[in-house]
Amino acid sequence: MQNSTELAKVRNNLETWLKAFNTRDIETLFTLYDSESIYANAAAPLMRGIDQIKPWYEETFKVIAGMLHYKEEAAFIEGGMAVLLGVYYFAPPKGVTPPEDTHLTGRVSLIYRRNNAGQWKLLFDMDNTPPDVTPSLFDLA
Repeated sequence: MQNSTELAKVRNNLETWLKAFNTRDIETLFTLYDSESIYANAAAPLMRGIDQIKPWYEETFKVIAGMLHYKEEAAFIEGGMAVLLGVYYFAPPKGVTPPEDTHLTGRVSLIYRRNNAGQWKLLFDMDNTPPDVTPSLFDLA
């Protein structure tokens, strides 16, 4: 029972993260990160720590439009660490056709760590763009 309660807190962090991302709320977004966070984006160099990750998002938020959607495929929790594995779709605004080489879908592995205050923070975020993830996996009607 304890693990399901803690896993719900991890999922809540992700829900808050998605809302902050989709509203481009950079300040809320970075309250959800562990200070030692690492970001391994499929299209960018490895970033270590909020001081490297936050400026990347600030620049990204200036040029992107659309909504990020997530669908969980698996979840694991053990002690003070948790993993969420899922697929994502970055849906462009209606009527906008992104360039052909734009990766709008992918798979993401998110690792969370519980801090001394009992809060779950995003520690590691790695995404890739495999061919089995397509917009058809998401029910966006």
